[in-house]
Amino acid sequence: MRKSPMFWAVLYFSIATMFVFLATQQNARTDGWDFLTIILIVVATIDYVIAFRFFGMARRVKKNEKK
Repeated sequence: MRKSPMFWAVLYFSIATMFVFLATQQNARTDGWDFLTIILIVVATIDYVIAFRFFGMARRVKKNEKK
């Protein structure tokens, strides 16, 4: 069974938020920006982009269902 785009959007948004939290914790632990912190922020950015695309897809699907 296929999941709705809204499910995937919320999932990716949650994962991205977790990566941002981990990056801030890593930044505080190492007193600066290191390689792991930058990687975590990059992954979070990619996940946020995917989440917003799924939010848009869910909106388009809902709009098409009304017609």
